[in-house]
Order: sequence, then structure tokens, then C-alpha cells
Amino acid sequence: MKFDEIEFFNTAEIRDGVLYRFPLSVCDKLSIGEYDKNGQFIRDFNGHRESARTSYGIELRFETAAKNITLLIETARPTYVTAYNGDFQNTSLTTGQGRNEIKLSYPEILEGVGKESENRFGKNVWRIALDGEGDVRFLGLLTERGEKVSVPQSSDCPEIKLLAYGSSITQGCGALCPQLNYLNTAAQILGIDIQNKAIAGGCFCERETVEYLCRETFDAVYLEPGTNIANRPLAIIEERVGTLIDTFCERFADKKIFIMTPVRGLSDVSKTTEDYTEYYSRSRGVIVSHAQRYANAILLDGHKLLDKAYYLSGDILHPSGFGHVMMGTNFAKMLKPYMEQIKREK
Repeated sequence: MKFDEIEFFNTAEIRDGVLYRFPLSVCDKLSIGEYDKNGQFIRDFNGHRESARTSYGIELRFETAAKNITLLIETARPTYVTAYNGDFQNTSLTTGQGRNEIKLSYPEILEGVGKESENRFGKNVWRIALDGEGDVRFLGLLTERGEKVSVPQSSDCPEIKLLAYGSSITQGCGALCPQLNYLNTAAQILGIDIQNKAIAGGCFCERETVEYLCRETFDAVYLEPGTNIANRPLAIIEERVGTLIDTFCERFADKKIFIMTPVRGLSDVSKTTEDYTEYYSRSRGVIVSHAQRYANAILLDGHKLLDKAYYLSGDILHPSGFGHVMMGTNFAKMLKPYMEQIKREK
């Protein structure tokens, strides 16, 4: 989304200055049934609506001749702010609740850095990542002497954008710093952009979510849909996950659709947790059976993504900080030949 000559990356809409990853009309429709072990309906669950409203993965991107800028934001909860000039990290901090004035300066030493040292973004592109669990309200951007701000030129940005949808694992839960989750790590290695639409506690493939994601602009898609839905009845998994895969593969037959089977965790590793063997087998079976129908579907193994059990946190579900970085390395290896092919064909 472009607003005030700034690109609000991974932002679906701005309401009264508040930045949202998903349209609120989609957030309000997020829901799935909860069932007992006999498959009997208990109640509707919509606890993932709050996760969909978080700002994880949102970035402000712009170029300006100003060497000093001030970002004005209001945060409902502490929010991680990481500023970059290109891919060079400028600073990182955590906001307090309320109004925040964040003063940033372009490092003079970057003037002498050549283009050969750049990676995904040109060094003149300001990127300010806002990763938080509460509302983030954009109040304004001030530049010294009122210098103009403009949306980054395409030549200063990655050629390839990967749209990602998944669970808390893919959103980045467990990472010591949101910017070092496995998707961000892989993006740096591969030199691509990743638009992270994962939903912690969610990824239940609601029809409204699928339709919204299909309206986004992307070069390839990554889906990690088999974790949170795994303990639902097979018919629900088939309806939700099967439709997600079918929709993307059929509507975008000219694009690669990467689909991850359930990531190693829980009873794959621990004998003292609820037995997810059958659950994961069900969701894995649906993923595999649908992916195998399409030539553009690339099936990825979640046990190879997290290939060592000690990459997990103590909950034996989410990756640790180190685990995220190692998963990012593994993910980049999985995608590298396909990304190279996509670049050649663009």
C-alpha cells in the first residue's frame, strides 16, 4: 500500500492511522469450530482474530535526501522497531505504550559503500520494520528542512516477492528478534522479498482469507497450513486446507506454490505431550494428496525444515531463536533453485 509517498509494505489497510496486515473485514470473519476427540462440535473459535490484527511484517519504505528523520507513531503495546538503510541495520529499539518520537540519522559512512556491497535493497532505501502485538498508529514522518519523501524505485528493491501464509511458526513466534525469524533469514539469503501473512494461533484457511490473499501481488506463494488445524476432523481439514491448495494452484497455474508439511514438534519429539501422530498424519495426508495434483505445486518436508529437535523452544512446538535462523538457512536451500529459475524467467 502507498500512502503519503511511503510504501507501507505488508499493509492491507490504514484506518485512522492504524496499520493492519489484513483488512478488518477479513479479520472479523476468522473462525473455526472446536471439536472433542469424537469429532463432536463444541464451540466456535476466533481467538486468532487478534493475531491477524498485529503488525508483524509491516515495513515503511521510502527514499529521501534528508539525512535526519523523525518517525511519529503511537503504539498500544511495546513494539519492536528496526530501521535499515537498504539491508544495513541502522538501529533497533522497543517502543513504550503511547506516542513515540523516533529520531533516525543516515550513517555518513554508508556514503562510501559501493553497489557491489548491497544485497536486496539499495542503501538509499529507508526501511522501518514495525513488529508488535498491538495497534500501531502512524502519525507522521518528519524530514530535516522538509525534504521530500518518495516511494522506493523498483530498481532499488528485490525482483521477487514471495507471499507467505502459515501458523505462529511462520509468523515468527520464538524468534529472539522478529527480524531474525526463519522467513526473514531466508529472504536475506535468497535476496527476495517475503510478505508474511502468517497468523499465530490461526491459519485456518477461511474462505475470506483465501480470497484476500489471492488478490495480493506476488511471484510465488508459500503455504504452511498443517499445524494448528491438525486436530480438527478430517472433513474440516479437507475442506479448508484442500481448498486453500486447490485455489492457489488452479488460479495461479503459472506460478510456483510451495507447500510445507507439518513442521517437526510436539509428539514427534516428546513422549509427555498430547499425541499428535494421528493429527499430523491427517493434515499431512491432505496436503500431499492435493499438492500431487498440480504441476506447479512444490511439496516441502516440514521435518527437513526443522531437521534437529534442539532447534525447538521448551514448548517443543515453536522454534528457538537459534532454531529460526537455522530453519531460515534450510528454507533458503529448499527454495534456491526455484528462485533462480523465477529470476531467469522474469
